[in-house]
Amino acid sequence: MAVAGERDTALAEAARCAAEARAGRGGWLLLHGDTGSGRTALLEEIVRRETGAGPFRPLRAHAAPGETRFAFALIRRLLAASAVSDALPFAEPTPAAEQRLFHGLMERLTALTAQGPVLLAVDDLHLADGPSLRWLGYLTHRLAALPVLLVLTTRTRPGAPAPGGRDTGLHPDTGTDLPLPPLDPGAVARLLAPHALSADLAELAATAGAGNPMLLRALTGRPVPRTPRDLVGDRYRAALDRWLRNPAAPERRPAALALALLLETSAPTDPALVTAVAGLPPELCATALSPAGPTGLTAMLAPAPVRESVLATAVPAELRRYRRRLARALYERGTPAPDVAEVLLRTPHTGDAWITRTLDEAADDALRQGRTDRAARLLRHALTGPADAAAHLGLTLRLSALDMFGSARAGTRRLQENLQGAECPDPHAVASALGGALAAQGRIPTAIQVLGDLVRTPGGDVLRTPGGDLARTPGGDPGRAPDGERSATALRLATARFAAHDAQEWHRAARELRELTGTAPPDTQPLIHALLTLYEGGTGRIDARTTLDRATALAYAPVDPRFRDDHLAVVATLLRWADRPDESRALIGRGLPAAPLPPDLTSLGHQQLLAIRTALDLAAGRFAALVTDGTRLLERTRDPAVRLPHLRALTALAHHELGLTERARHQLHPLDPPPGDTCWTWDAVLYARARLHLDTGRWDEALTGFLACGARTGARGFTGPLGQPWRSGAVLALARLGRRPEAHVLSDEELRHAHAWGTPRAVGTALRSRAAALGGRPGLDCLTEAVALLRTAPAPVELIEALTDLGRAQRASGHTHKARTTLTEALGLARDLTSVPENDPRADRPAGPPGAPPTPPPVPRLLAGAQLALRTCGAPEPVGRTAPAPLLTRSERRIVDLAVQGFTNAQICASLHLARRTVETHLTQAYRKLGISRRTQLATRLGGPVGQ
Repeated sequence: MAVAGERDTALAEAARCAAEARAGRGGWLLLHGDTGSGRTALLEEIVRRETGAGPFRPLRAHAAPGETRFAFALIRRLLAASAVSDALPFAEPTPAAEQRLFHGLMERLTALTAQGPVLLAVDDLHLADGPSLRWLGYLTHRLAALPVLLVLTTRTRPGAPAPGGRDTGLHPDTGTDLPLPPLDPGAVARLLAPHALSADLAELAATAGAGNPMLLRALTGRPVPRTPRDLVGDRYRAALDRWLRNPAAPERRPAALALALLLETSAPTDPALVTAVAGLPPELCATALSPAGPTGLTAMLAPAPVRESVLATAVPAELRRYRRRLARALYERGTPAPDVAEVLLRTPHTGDAWITRTLDEAADDALRQGRTDRAARLLRHALTGPADAAAHLGLTLRLSALDMFGSARAGTRRLQENLQGAECPDPHAVASALGGALAAQGRIPTAIQVLGDLVRTPGGDVLRTPGGDLARTPGGDPGRAPDGERSATALRLATARFAAHDAQEWHRAARELRELTGTAPPDTQPLIHALLTLYEGGTGRIDARTTLDRATALAYAPVDPRFRDDHLAVVATLLRWADRPDESRALIGRGLPAAPLPPDLTSLGHQQLLAIRTALDLAAGRFAALVTDGTRLLERTRDPAVRLPHLRALTALAHHELGLTERARHQLHPLDPPPGDTCWTWDAVLYARARLHLDTGRWDEALTGFLACGARTGARGFTGPLGQPWRSGAVLALARLGRRPEAHVLSDEELRHAHAWGTPRAVGTALRSRAAALGGRPGLDCLTEAVALLRTAPAPVELIEALTDLGRAQRASGHTHKARTTLTEALGLARDLTSVPENDPRADRPAGPPGAPPTPPPVPRLLAGAQLALRTCGAPEPVGRTAPAPLLTRSERRIVDLAVQGFTNAQICASLHLARRTVETHLTQAYRKLGISRRTQLATRLGGPVGQ
């Protein structure tokens, strides 16, 4: 193997020593260096050069590891053809016998030199047996008068003086030791040049080779590598393993493994940290990390393929040990929990409390970034280690909540197993979470059964389920067991909370709540009274004023922390019913986590708070925000078993309001209430589907859907205007079908309930539908009153609808001017409510086929209705202060606004730092969209002075 160009200095020194030996002045040359430094190849090259056409007679020997215990094993190889070698003993001789043997060997060698100069080549001197090593030392004291060149190689610690800690006895005056340092960059480049590597791979090879010929040659095999993975293949890993295991540098391998693991984290490569992970004394670790040659260990391991190769040399158990050390060292140095957790995920949980804490903290951080899958992985790993019952329960509840987004079945099973375990510390928490998980899957009856089966035994201290004993409460005396009584009350209250969703169980639960009034613990009374208010308000026993008074009093009452979210959800519902959206949102903000943290879908309170927030967004006309937030959550919830029908239905309605009716229909298509399920969350699905039928002219299907929704509402006793406004929809469908008598009866019923409830929004909505049933002048009067009432209510959607209907009715009665004024107001309100900038990500528009012209932006339902009604009046659509946002892009709008203010094209260019052609192009596009042909018409369309 050629070494010219790599070891020119060593070859030159060998040539000098050979010339001296040929002149009768013998000597020795010791080549020492690291594993893979090319000692053997260099020795072979020296032998080839000096014996190929020269006078030297070569005698060679390679010390073997298995022969170090046998005396004269190396000399026997070196002088194999000599008769003296046959007389060499295999055991250690006495000193006197050894001297006789040494003298005889010298005589034999001297006799050989009579025939010409001799070159003795000994490889791997560090493996030589003791007597052979001593004879070579003996020989070096007598070389000066002999034509003998003794060339030896030995493995040493990089940078250490020869012979690497073992005294060879070589006479210093008759020879030279020559270290073989790592190759310099020039030599590395010359070695790599013939292999046609790309620039990137050549750079990687130079780094991965660390100036070591063995490593560099392992990187340049055939076929020519094309990728880093090809370059750093099996040959390199085998050579790297040998290089790392250099016995002369035992600190190298642990330091390299520790450093490779550390470099996989974001922590700084602190030598003290490497020392702690490697388990080395500081001085040895410093030696391993110190630069040797063109690169040090840190630079060598910087590329990921090299690190992976280093780690591949270790067995799994070894890596686990190093990673545990690394995680502990990072933890003790205050490294952020996510970085420590990244290491912990690669090692089995040993049960240390700090590991569980770190994984838990890292899961919190992942949730704050919206990374639910990673948070679940961290918590799942935390649960693999032993923990006390309370800590284990906390992790179980958190993980089950996250599993709802990816695998609801896994979360449900985990909760079931925990609930049926022998030492569940908090059956109420587990049962409530299990019930919430079932509710999210649309299994309310099963959730109610789970909680209903959890009852106290007459004896007093065991909570049971059909699966067996669950937990023992402190104190077994039923007469003085407040904790047991408290748990039983909590379970009854939780059962009632779930029963509020079911038509069949709701009335029974209300009776049980009345029994708990005054007897339950004080911090559960606010929720009890809130649930009773919910029942009485929904069933028409109290009006909005009473409901509001109670809700206001209950909103900030101290409540058992276990029921905090449930309490907030119920009170927020009451405030929404009472037309207090701001107060309701304030409570929702207290209960739901801020984005990007996800809601807890095992919490019934979070589910209802989410439903209320969605309903408030829809009622406030925040359609684009609703679509954005709802779609984000639904996309995160990948498990189809998690139904969330209320959220899906209202998100579909928001799409419909934005003009994306087909998309809304597609979202509603797979949703159908399970047979026998009377949960109120499915009412929204029936109502949304009926609304789409109504707005697209399918009035029979709309009527059927509204009446089905009303039947479900009536089963719960909700006779009032709360929940889904099904009566208004049914009245409009009946009116469109020409069935006015039926519409009249139903509208009278709705108006009576609306007056009994007493909010302007409810009465105004009922009056609008009544106008459709009556028609003519009575209908016009109803619409006039409805508009007046809705102006005082937080009901922008209903106000726009009523104004549009009023404008139509005014035009039909011959009051065209009034109609235009009314419809212009409706149009302006609709624009303000539904406008979304063209480049806003919430402007969700369907894409056309490739190559097709751009699809026109959809027109929101309210805006389309007002525009159509205004055109029917024969009036041009006013643009005024609020041109339709979908017409102009943001860039076009900025330029047009400046033009309206009187800026010339040159001034617009200077103001916005745009090219004149850009300004002219945008103005031309704006003219086309606005239906004008020249600049002076902007004044008519947009208002204000326009410069020429």
